[in-house]
Amino acid sequence: MKTINLKKYYYPICKKDTFVEVPDEVADAIVEENRAEDANDAKQHYHCYSLDASPGMENHFPEQAVSPEDILMEKETEREQEAARALMMERLREALATLTPRQASCLHARFWEGKPFKEIAEAEGFTTSAAIVTVRNAIIKLQKYYIRRGWMEPPKEKAICTKTTPPKRNRKRTSAKKS
Repeated sequence: MKTINLKKYYYPICKKDTFVEVPDEVADAIVEENRAEDANDAKQHYHCYSLDASPGMENHFPEQAVSPEDILMEKETEREQEAARALMMERLREALATLTPRQASCLHARFWEGKPFKEIAEAEGFTTSAAIVTVRNAIIKLQKYYIRRGWMEPPKEKAICTKTTPPKRNRKRTSAKKS
C-alpha cells in the first residue's frame, strides 16, 4: 500500500493536503497518467508559439462569454416573437368568428383535439364524408378571409383544398356505322 497526496494529482478538485492509502497498482496508474499528461502539456507548449496557434485552444474555454449586446438582441428577438404570436392569435380568433358553429366545432375537434373524421362525424351526427367536407370548407373560408384582409398571399398553385370540379373529358363522339 502506498500513500498519495490527492492535492498533488487532483488539485482543482482537492485543494487541501489529503493523504490516502491506495494499492500499489492504483498508485502506479495515477503516477503514470500524471506523467503522460505532463508530457502532453510540455509537447503542446513546445510546438505552440502563441495562444492563437494552439490546436486545442477551443477545448480550454468551453463556455464563451456572452456579450451584453447578445443578451439585448436575444431579449429583443423574444419580444418580437411574442408580439408576432399575439398578433397571429388575435387574427385567428377574428377569422374563427366568421365560421358557422358546425364548421368551428369540426375544425376544433380535428386540429385542437386531434380527433379523426369518423369520431367527429359520430359526435356531430352526420357522415364521415360530411365531416371531411365541413373541415375542408372551413379551411377554405379561413384562407379566403386571410387573403381578403391582406394577411396572406394568395396561393400561386391550386391547392388540394379547392372547390373546383375536375375538367370534363373531351371524348370524340363516334358516329354509328351505317351497315
